[in-house]
Amino acid sequence: MRRSSLVRTLGVAAATTALSLTGLMGVTAGVSGASRTAAHARSHAAKSPIVVCGDLAESGGYTQIGATDNLGATAFFKMVDKHGGIAGHQVTYISINNQSQPAQAEAIARECILQKHANFIVGPESGADTEPAMPLAIAYHVPLLSLSSGWKSNGYPAADETSYAFPGFYNVFKQDDLATVQQLIVPRHYTRVALIMDNCGSVCLANKQYMQAYAKQYHFKLVASSVFPFGATNITSSVLSLLAAKPQIIVFGLVPGTDSITAIKAIRAQNPTIPISECSACELPSFIAAAGGAKAMQNIYVLGSMQNWLTAAEQSNTPQAKLTAAGLKAYFAGMKAAGYTSANAIDNSQEGWDAGLEIQYAIEKAGTTSGPAVMKALQHLNINTLGIVWTRTPGNYESYSNVLASMEIIKPNGQPAIYKG
Repeated sequence: MRRSSLVRTLGVAAATTALSLTGLMGVTAGVSGASRTAAHARSHAAKSPIVVCGDLAESGGYTQIGATDNLGATAFFKMVDKHGGIAGHQVTYISINNQSQPAQAEAIARECILQKHANFIVGPESGADTEPAMPLAIAYHVPLLSLSSGWKSNGYPAADETSYAFPGFYNVFKQDDLATVQQLIVPRHYTRVALIMDNCGSVCLANKQYMQAYAKQYHFKLVASSVFPFGATNITSSVLSLLAAKPQIIVFGLVPGTDSITAIKAIRAQNPTIPISECSACELPSFIAAAGGAKAMQNIYVLGSMQNWLTAAEQSNTPQAKLTAAGLKAYFAGMKAAGYTSANAIDNSQEGWDAGLEIQYAIEKAGTTSGPAVMKALQHLNINTLGIVWTRTPGNYESYSNVLASMEIIKPNGQPAIYKG
């Protein structure tokens, strides 16, 4: 059902990175190279730029997410500009640091709308920071693509979840919990599971309801759960309370970065071998070093690196996997062309790139850069963004049919490898 519509959506004029790299976006098939170049030049001269404003954390607790989201968005819009823009419009991308603070995120959203005259806002990357920015985007009819994990689990008002604010990424926490259950807990016949979360708002705390539901479905017991303050540096008491329940595995519901590092160090100080899963963005060299090196990462299961995500996609022959592989290859090429070649950049910038894909899709589908037509296109988003197969409806913006990802481990040399079970 999804495959036929997906392939149709991602046709010659659709928003795929693979087509973007050929310079064919928005161009009718059959136009000669010279004519196409002239047409793009005329279009660019006649059409005003699309302004995209990044409301992203480049400092504070969400830095690991926000800074790389900015790199991904920057690389994507550089790539589309190089190949003629989006529907003939060049893109002006502006990123402003919200410092991981809700008040700043709100102020930046206001600045983006009223001073920068943004057509779209990308970010913020946390539910707490997105919450005050959303009403402004909705009031001014400026589509906002939040990069926070989850959507309904963030606790936003129902009316805000079906208006001009959209999830720009999937619910990583829910999918990570499910991957842990299906790839570790069930195959290993674990019956005693513990959960550790930080208090980053309802999106983090929703991990408990996910795990309780999975426990009932897959016949294990959630024997303990613990919450520690966002950004805490000493969580020994939380870890001791978890380990006292004698779990066989500890599940993470933590913000990538300092909180995950703090948790790994605290757990490993008490138990050097207990399995930990699933750790988002924990394959980054900077993360591994901060967590104590490759030895500390043994028996920790990680949301796969982008390169291993590509390897997993290439090992499958489904149409969805082929589109994922093509998109990932375009992502790597775009990041490299923008000068972002480090593992830290490439393995953690896909959210910003994905947001660009959604914007491109909406404009080309709507045939305009703003207004109800763009909103309608985002409401019915129906593309594969680097392995997230979206199936949105106006009543459920977060709907996606599949996430084609990979779970991995960190080898003793510090390199990630796909976990095969």
